[in-house]
Amino acid sequence: MDLKQSLDRNRESFIKKWFQATINTYPSQAAKILGKDSNRFDNPIGAVTHETVAAVFDLILNDFTPESLEQTLDPVIRIRAVQAFSAAEAVSFVFALKEIGETLLDPDMTREFNKLVDKIALASFNRFMKCREEIFLLKATESKRRIHRAFERAGLVAGLTEEDLLGPKKF
Repeated sequence: MDLKQSLDRNRESFIKKWFQATINTYPSQAAKILGKDSNRFDNPIGAVTHETVAAVFDLILNDFTPESLEQTLDPVIRIRAVQAFSAAEAVSFVFALKEIGETLLDPDMTREFNKLVDKIALASFNRFMKCREEIFLLKATESKRRIHRAFERAGLVAGLTEEDLLGPKKF
């Protein structure tokens, strides 16, 4: 039996354990709430996390590209990017797969599986950094607009546009 067949055979166990390991990266009180219900309305973060974990696992059962992996990881990583997670904490849930793989897979398959997990971790980190960059740009743009509006109210930039004040884009 090859790795993908073994993963497919243990799919439900992997997803259940990986979801729980992901939820356990949150503080204990939050983890209790997030792990209870996968209803999108009562527990949107828990539901998105469960859906994403299952989708990523299904993706590794098939052929994938780094871009498709990033796209699939996006919902969970986007949530974690706006929360108080460091980069390491935000992607740490991926490495739980290695421990899960050690318990569910034959020892001769763990090396190949760990390579898959490393690819998932790299895609997670890339997505996290893109999300943080978007957040930074949104904050910077909003700060510039707020300052421009304050200057307008004070009569200091009469007739000037935001571009006049901030200068042309340098791209």
